[in-house]
Amino acid sequence: MNNEKWNEICFLLSDNIRTDISESDFEQNVVQALRVLDWKEYSGDIEVRPSFQVGAANRITPDFVIKNSDNRKLFVIEIKQPNIPLNSRFQQQLFSYMRQLKLEYGILIGQGIQIFYDGDLAKQEDPILLETIKFTKDNEKGLKFVELFAKESFNQESLKSFTLNGLKKINRREEHKNLTKKILAESYQEKISELIKQDFLSEYDGELIESVLTELKIEIKNKNAEITQTEFPKSQFKEQRIVDYSNGILPIELKPSSESDFKRRLLLTKTAYITTFYKNGTSKQKVWNANRFRESSGVLGNLRSRPEFRNGKWQKLGIEKVLVSIDK
Repeated sequence: MNNEKWNEICFLLSDNIRTDISESDFEQNVVQALRVLDWKEYSGDIEVRPSFQVGAANRITPDFVIKNSDNRKLFVIEIKQPNIPLNSRFQQQLFSYMRQLKLEYGILIGQGIQIFYDGDLAKQEDPILLETIKFTKDNEKGLKFVELFAKESFNQESLKSFTLNGLKKINRREEHKNLTKKILAESYQEKISELIKQDFLSEYDGELIESVLTELKIEIKNKNAEITQTEFPKSQFKEQRIVDYSNGILPIELKPSSESDFKRRLLLTKTAYITTFYKNGTSKQKVWNANRFRESSGVLGNLRSRPEFRNGKWQKLGIEKVLVSIDK
């Protein structure tokens, strides 16, 4: 049942809409998607663009506020045109509504769905992004979304369990990052030399071991680290004379800098911004419509296949570097 509901939501919010749909038209599709989850306007479940007084002179107007039968606010929804990438500005707008309405959960809907939490379970200033869901059929995350936010199954205990699990994953990723940083630190690599010395002391004298170690370089590297043109020092981009173009490779910088992170976000947003910098000091920006970009596609390979970025062509055009970013 959840599978059918999620696939219908995908149809309403992605498969069956124009790429240039207006926000007001998209709003009607979101209303239909909420009906799939059994939230209905006529039942009083949904407030569309309600206006709330904030302070003496200000008002806020979120797109949707979902309520229960007792008229208690449950969560807030903010929508954006699906042809515009969800960015931090949109998130901050949702955060303000969550804070003003004292709601723990907020949902941002556009090119995908983002679920945010702002409550006592988290220990940080801004609401936390618990999940990002792409509009793909039979998506496990989408099925979980239906389970959590359908009217019939909506309850605080399920949401709390989901939130705790999400926070655990976030904390685990942060711990993984911190431990990696410690192991890669130069001070820890010095400890490895000492461990090697202790390991061989039963066979060789300490002076010999130290002599050998001085002739060796002990280094721990991240085997997943990608060596790309984005790792050039910034000075190489600023000072044209010290950029080596002799290898025929155009420097392309990604934001986010990791190609894997960039690819993950591009698959969600389907849009990026390509800024081309020229040796004469000018620059031009254009939108990369990546609707045909797939999981099997390569980011840098795709970019370098463009006629203007091919070896020989970009030199003739006087291109110095290219910046490709998800956020404008």
